[in-house]
Amino acid sequence: MNKKWLFIISVVIIFFALKHFLDYGEKDLNRVIGYDLSKFESLVVNKTTEQFEWRTDQTAHAETLQEFLSSYRVKRMKDYEWDSDVSKEKGFTLSITLTDKAVPITADIFEKRILFYNEGKYYQVLNYPIDVEWVYTYVTEQKQEKE
Repeated sequence: MNKKWLFIISVVIIFFALKHFLDYGEKDLNRVIGYDLSKFESLVVNKTTEQFEWRTDQTAHAETLQEFLSSYRVKRMKDYEWDSDVSKEKGFTLSITLTDKAVPITADIFEKRILFYNEGKYYQVLNYPIDVEWVYTYVTEQKQEKE
């Protein structure tokens, strides 16, 4: 085989191996659901188990939530590994609107796994459980302060 073709094939193999590693490798949750605070417009949190919604346009709230999420590590799951029955899991839906994006960043975040809607990808939380109760408490406190 010609050395040129061998080189091209090697580059293609390395490219796809690297892409797979980066896609399915361990990463900070904040890297998956990251957002630029300077472009923050609004944030919405919904509990998945009951009628509860909180909206804010305060950058400080977005920063607090971003810091909270950055403490968790995730790894992408294969589609067939995701169990769509989440009825018994604690979680919340997070939706973040940015000034430079037409579509909000949206994810369902549960104690052990995450569905990131923008990319249609599933993630397992490696250092689970995500402290969903902390989020509920934080949101409830912020709602009460506003009233």
